[in-house]
Amino acid sequence: MSVYTSLSHAQIEQFLGAYKLASLTSYVGISAGIENTNYLLSTPQGDFVLTLYEHFNTAELAPYLDLLVQIGQSESYYPSPLLDIQQRHSQTLAGKPVAVFKRLAGKSVVQATLNHCQLVASALARFHLNTPSLGFSKKNPRSIEWIQVTAQQVSAHLSVQDSLLLNDELNYQLQFTTQHLAQGIIHADLFRDNVLFVGESLTGMLDFYAACCDCFLLDVAITLNDWCVDEYGVFGRRQQDAFMQAYKQVRNISQQEEEWLPFLLRRACLRFWVSRLEHKLYPRAGEITQEKSPELFKNLLLQHRHFYAHQ
Repeated sequence: MSVYTSLSHAQIEQFLGAYKLASLTSYVGISAGIENTNYLLSTPQGDFVLTLYEHFNTAELAPYLDLLVQIGQSESYYPSPLLDIQQRHSQTLAGKPVAVFKRLAGKSVVQATLNHCQLVASALARFHLNTPSLGFSKKNPRSIEWIQVTAQQVSAHLSVQDSLLLNDELNYQLQFTTQHLAQGIIHADLFRDNVLFVGESLTGMLDFYAACCDCFLLDVAITLNDWCVDEYGVFGRRQQDAFMQAYKQVRNISQQEEEWLPFLLRRACLRFWVSRLEHKLYPRAGEITQEKSPELFKNLLLQHRHFYAHQ
């Protein structure tokens, strides 16, 4: 959610005519996130979010919007794309596909409480349970094969110590496969900035554009690695326990799955360390962009390696 493509007031107002939202009071670019261009729109009919997709063409975008439409039928905290007057969920603006969403109430939290962790865990478990009924089959584009290729590209830019760590963890990860673990559709990016709260109520679960098919426990690990970290970057095992307890009350996790959690916590760290290194080394130009630190996931990887080595 950055601004890579600049739009004018006139462009947006003309575009909104197709949604019968012709009067644009104000608009502002949203800087959170790093993938798409997002604007917050204010109109007399309420507030909306316009998302312009920087990496998808219309055909590639369609399965993601269809996924949002499907899950939006079961929970109000999912963002459902609006239909235009021709009953389409997307249009083209500035040569790129674009969709409009009603703005969901609430805001993301900077530091998660135990209650926040439990609410997110329950919501994620419900999503995982619903995935067999959803028609979405995209494979994980950030698989271990992608990690391996990208790690080779970024390794030359690292210090000797970091390069050794990267290669050592990659070699460890390549020894194992996760195909035997329960699989389905995963969010793959359920960070704190993708969840909204009003008070102690979860009101928004956003940004499904990394969604793919992989093992559910990888999704759990990705989520734990953000929600259980304090302001100093220290991973909280108490928060992890609260999250897992709430998750298992909704979706049962086998003992075999649970035994693989340490491995997947490390894999999730490796995946985001490598992707953030790639984004830092090869940034895309944008009017408003947010760079996320690769160091956070390197340090988190070290914590997991140390903790589980002494268990």
